Amino acid sequence: MKPGFGYARRNIPKVSNSTVCLVFLLLLVASYWFLAPDAIADESAKPEQVILTWTGDPAGSQTITWLTPDNEPACVQYLSSDGFTGSFAGAQEISAGCSKFDSTNYRFTVNIAGLNPDTKYIYRVGREGAWSEALSFTTAADTEKFEFLYMGDVQSGYAQWGDTLNSVYQASPRIKFALLGGDLTDNGDDEYEWGQFLDAATGVFSLIPVMPALGNHDGSMYLNFFALPENGPEGFKREFYSFDYGNAHFVVLDSSYNTDERVKQWLQEDLQAATKEWKFVVFHVPAYPATYDYKEIDKSIRANWIPVLEQNRVDMVFVGHQHQYMRTHPLYQGEVQTDPAAYGIVYVMGNAGSKTYPGGGEFSYIAVERTGSNYQIIQLDGDVLTLTAKEASGELIETYTINKGSTAPQNPAYTLSPLPDSAYTTGTTKDGIKTMTVNAGVAGFKYFTVGVTPVAPHNGIETVVFTHQRNGSQLGLNAARADFDQVDSAQAGFNVREGDVIKACIVDCLTSAAGVNPVILQ
Repeated sequence: MKPGFGYARRNIPKVSNSTVCLVFLLLLVASYWFLAPDAIADESAKPEQVILTWTGDPAGSQTITWLTPDNEPACVQYLSSDGFTGSFAGAQEISAGCSKFDSTNYRFTVNIAGLNPDTKYIYRVGREGAWSEALSFTTAADTEKFEFLYMGDVQSGYAQWGDTLNSVYQASPRIKFALLGGDLTDNGDDEYEWGQFLDAATGVFSLIPVMPALGNHDGSMYLNFFALPENGPEGFKREFYSFDYGNAHFVVLDSSYNTDERVKQWLQEDLQAATKEWKFVVFHVPAYPATYDYKEIDKSIRANWIPVLEQNRVDMVFVGHQHQYMRTHPLYQGEVQTDPAAYGIVYVMGNAGSKTYPGGGEFSYIAVERTGSNYQIIQLDGDVLTLTAKEASGELIETYTINKGSTAPQNPAYTLSPLPDSAYTTGTTKDGIKTMTVNAGVAGFKYFTVGVTPVAPHNGIETVVFTHQRNGSQLGLNAARADFDQVDSAQAGFNVREGDVIKACIVDCLTSAAGVNPVILQ
C-alpha cells in the first residue's frame, strides 16, 4: 500500500485502449443528450452584432437591430435606468420584425417610440433563454451643447478599426452618436466582411446610434441590415435621409445619384424646411477632392448639389473615398472665403480604416491634409463649433473652430432658391445670380418661383427682380416687392421659348429716382 492511500491493491481485469475510447465516447454522447440540446441551442441563438440607429425622432425613439442564426420570435425589453435594479421583470416588451439577412443569419429590428427625451434606458434583445447582455441608450436632449463622432471609410482593417472606435468612446463618453461616410466594407456583398465589420462595430454602436452613408463599395447588405429614416425621395427612401439632433440638422446622401432630379428637389425642400442653427451634410465621394479624380464625379456633385447646399447655408460637409484626412478652407461658389465674416462651407474628408492613400492634390482650397487612419469629434456649444481631428493613435492632427457669434455673415442678407420645376433647369452665375433656363420643348406663358430665405436682417421692403433674356438680350423685367423677412417666396410670369433664361436677384430698393442705386442683397 502506498502511503496516504486507504485502499489495498486488487486484481482488476485488463481493459483495452479501444474499450476505453468507446466508453469515453458514450459518456460524451450521454452528457450532450442530457445537457446540451437546450443549452447549446440557446447559446448559439443569443443575439449578436447589436446596432442602434434612428428611424424616428432621436428625442423620443430608438431603433435596435441585431442578428441571430434562427428566426424564432424575439423582442426587446427595456426600462428607464432609474428603475433598473439588475432585473428586467418590470420591463416593457416589444416584438421584433424578422427578415433573412444572409445565408446563416436573420435580422431582427425594433423601433421603440414614445420615449422621454434626455433619458437613459437599459435594454436587452432576444428571447427567453437566449438574451443579450444588458445594454443602454440615451435619448436626445433639446440642447445646444453636444458632440458627435465622424469616421470616413472603414473598408479594411476591421479589428484595428474596432479597437480605435472603442478607444475613442472610452476617451470621449459624451459622444451622442456617430456618422459614417460610406465604404463600410470593401466588398459590400461579402457576408464574411460584413460579419467582421459588425463584430467590430457592436461594442460601441450598441450604446450610441450610428448613421451611415452609402459608399461606392457598399452593396445590398447595407440596406439589408441598417434600419434608417424613410423620409428620403421616392425610390431612395433609405439611401437619402435626414434627422435632427439638438440644434443641428443632418442630411445623408448617396453620391452615386447626384444627377437625379428627384434627389435635387428633395434636397432643396428638406434643407429649406430645416429650422436648426447648424446644418450638416454627409456623402461619400468628395465635391472638392484631395487628389485628382479622373472619374470627375466631383464636378457633377459641384454642379448638382453644392448650389443647393450653399443656397440653404449648410455649414459643414463630411466626405470620404480618398482615404486620408483633409479639411478645406470655407468655400462659396468655388472660391476660398478669406473674410472671417463671409459665408462658406467647410468640407471634411475622413478615413477610419487601414487603407490609406497619399496626398498631393495641391489644390488651393486645402487647409489641412494628413495621410493615415483618423477620426473627427465635433463639439457644438451654441453658436460655436469645434472640430478635433486625430490620428487613430490619438495623436492630434488639428483643432478647428467656427464661431457664428463673432462671424455672423452680413452679406448676403438673403438666399434665393429657384423652386424645382420640370420646365426649367436651375443654375447660378459667377456673380451669384440665380438662373432658370427653359428646357427643350417648353414654350408659352410660364411662372417662375424662387424661395427667399433671410440670412441677415434688413429693414424695410425688399424687391425680387426677375429678368427675361433670350439669346443674350433682355426682353422683359418683372418685380415682386415685400418684406421678405416675413414672406418666403416670390413669383413672376413670362412668355418664354426653350433656351430662354430667367434671372432672379433681390435688392433693397428698386426706383427710377436719379442718384439712387439698388444694393443686391444676395
